[in-house]
Amino acid sequence: METDDLDSLVEQLRGKNATFRSDIIQGAGGRQILLEDPSGNLIELFEPPRQA
Repeated sequence: METDDLDSLVEQLRGKNATFRSDIIQGAGGRQILLEDPSGNLIELFEPPRQA
């Protein structure tokens, strides 16, 4: 799932007691974090790199 503001989305979800598999990681291709749904399935939240 792609977002343009990963920090804000993660903060909102943590406020609703969402479970994450990791912290936000950053690489050349952007930033991501893995969210667990109630059944334990992983959902990748992704923010692409910003255009300069």
